[in-house]
Amino acid sequence: MIKIKTITVICFFFLLAACTKPPVTSQKETVDYQWSDDLSRYRPKTQWEKPSEPEITETIANQPLSSERNRSDALNGVLDSIIVRNDSIRMYEGYTLLVYSGNNEIEAGRVRNSLYDLVPEYKAILSYKLPTYFVKVGVFLQQIEAQPLYRRMRKVYPTATIVPELFPLVEDQ
Repeated sequence: MIKIKTITVICFFFLLAACTKPPVTSQKETVDYQWSDDLSRYRPKTQWEKPSEPEITETIANQPLSSERNRSDALNGVLDSIIVRNDSIRMYEGYTLLVYSGNNEIEAGRVRNSLYDLVPEYKAILSYKLPTYFVKVGVFLQQIEAQPLYRRMRKVYPTATIVPELFPLVEDQ
């Protein structure tokens, strides 16, 4: 009994679907691109006068300004002190990859030694700041330069991060 009702309902829906109108395909409209409209009557009317030519005047040579408050000596002194201070700074800002940070010296040494095998083209540095050992690798001027190495190291050391660092400035002799 239930099967008969189910079959009847399904047949009814198929019958309704068959009675619907077929979809109408759209026809392309032709557009006339040659049509134009004269809008000149709506444009504002203006009067334009030709500018008169300027009178030619005599040119006076420029003279330096003189001031009773001349501070050039004081400014030169300040600039010289800034130059001396900048010459004494022998560091530059950059980025490095921090691979290990912890209290275990033996583990830090193992990480540094494995970095020599994983990335021989970069120098791995083991540093100690009480009470933590740091293993860093690479010297990069911009953070984006460290991204390829960072992706490689994340596979082996998931806690690796890119950190800002000050590097000593080495002059070529």
